[in-house]
Amino acid sequence: MRIMGPRIRRRPGRRAGGGVSTIIATILLVALTIVAGTLLWTFHFSTPPAPPNVAFNLVTGGSNPVWGDPTDCQPQGHWTYPLPSSQYDYNNPTTWGGLWAAQCYPDNLWTGAPQAPTGNFSLLNTSQIIFAAHSPSIIPISEIEFTFVCNNATNSGGTTVLLQGSLAEMAWYPGVSTLAPANAPTLGWCGNFNASNFGGGAYGTAYNRLGMFIPLYPNATLLQNGDTFLLYIHNGGWPLDYQCVDPDLYGCLTNGGNPVLDNDDYHGAPPWCFLTPSACTIYITYTGDPQTTLAEIPVYELAPAP
Repeated sequence: MRIMGPRIRRRPGRRAGGGVSTIIATILLVALTIVAGTLLWTFHFSTPPAPPNVAFNLVTGGSNPVWGDPTDCQPQGHWTYPLPSSQYDYNNPTTWGGLWAAQCYPDNLWTGAPQAPTGNFSLLNTSQIIFAAHSPSIIPISEIEFTFVCNNATNSGGTTVLLQGSLAEMAWYPGVSTLAPANAPTLGWCGNFNASNFGGGAYGTAYNRLGMFIPLYPNATLLQNGDTFLLYIHNGGWPLDYQCVDPDLYGCLTNGGNPVLDNDDYHGAPPWCFLTPSACTIYITYTGDPQTTLAEIPVYELAPAP
């Protein structure tokens, strides 16, 4: 007879290292979460800047002095033409000639010193492109470009650019500014338009024979609501040429010593720009990032046909 001893039961034990594995897994999960969060904060996803928005007001049917042409200016005061020949002494500061040199020319004829023209300039038809609202609030005028394009303007077709430059390059404040900016653009061709054979037409003429940017505040570098681009309109009428009251000046088509129509110089947008809606177009472009067309203006809409 076999005598059986007490049966000893063993509780099932936990596997060795099981708790350690759970702890390690938890630590790794937390570490991965921290790393993932760090990566998300480290990588910044840049979005492209929003293009600026600009609103314009167009004002037509006006007239303004032709500040870009000193020959179309007479000195302040009352003058009766024809003048006595003694008034054409340009070295005498009290005569018509001396006052013309002091008030109408962009720099002193004798010293070369810049001066702000203060004389009475002849009037010409104009239209105004007025910056009425803009965002963002800070837009440099050096990053806004004005381009006057003539479409299919030559006998053989094609496109020509009459004027292209930034507003900063075409800024002028009448009566305050002395000279156009040193890097100011000059006029190109608008098809084969030439105001006259004597004056040489448009090509190479200073931009302010066509128009100019007049900031609300002199020497401003940022766009302001109320800033204006003044465009001269060549669709009927000519400014008066006052310098040609001097019969001794070469090339003057004198009229007995009286002012004559200035039909020997280039002024304003060509008249045929107002005959066809697609003939000429003004583009106003933001050249910063992102480059954006702010306005596309048919010149036809800026004045009635002549």
